[in-house]
Amino acid sequence: MTLAVPRRQMLITTSWDDGHPLDFRIADLLSKYGLPGTFYVPIKNSRPTLSPTQIRNLAQCFEIGAHTVNHVMLAGVEPLRAKSEIVDCKNQLEDILGRSCPIFCFPGGSYNSIHLEMLRDAGFLAARTVELLSFERPHRKHGIALIPTTIQAYSHRTVSYLQNAAKRLSIRGFTNLLLSGPTKLWPELAYRLLERAASNGGVFHLWGHSWEIEEKGQWDSLDQILSILVAYKNRALLTTNAGTVQK
Repeated sequence: MTLAVPRRQMLITTSWDDGHPLDFRIADLLSKYGLPGTFYVPIKNSRPTLSPTQIRNLAQCFEIGAHTVNHVMLAGVEPLRAKSEIVDCKNQLEDILGRSCPIFCFPGGSYNSIHLEMLRDAGFLAARTVELLSFERPHRKHGIALIPTTIQAYSHRTVSYLQNAAKRLSIRGFTNLLLSGPTKLWPELAYRLLERAASNGGVFHLWGHSWEIEEKGQWDSLDQILSILVAYKNRALLTTNAGTVQK
């Protein structure tokens, strides 16, 4: 998972949560543009989830990460339940894939320090958060590389971005939002943030849920943004989430 790149070079990565069957539509779009992607898959969920065969098929071209067994908000359950959700998901995915699964994503971005220790002890190396407006490379805490994100494929209100930054005491998040200018449309904000990342270096990380893109009718918008991302391939390194992690 070591990646040696110049500090000012931009990295572009994407990730997709919840293991919904519509993830294959995301995969088709990523393949159309030759873009990598990381798919975080729970074993079960209240929504439809990928079958073991579908997970193996998706893994032929894309990175697969763990997302708990039952899509559980870790901070809302007892430690023993949280540990089981983490360890059992890793074990089951590795049985399905026939290889190691070193990367994890917190459902709902919900976690505490004890969960980072559980991830480390289970053998995970990195975990994706729901921190927004970030161009930062992953930083280590309790032995786990925490992966922030730049933008979700969803049109949040400005106050939601501000609350996200305030929760994490992220001055850079405030700054990136302020310098990008006001907009209610996620594709417009994504393009502005992408331009800032191209100028200043760092990681541009787009993430989302395929089921949510379907519900909000955002497939054309996603196609548009992915076509813009690939246009930066001569100026950026296109990589998986694990590829953004440096030792």
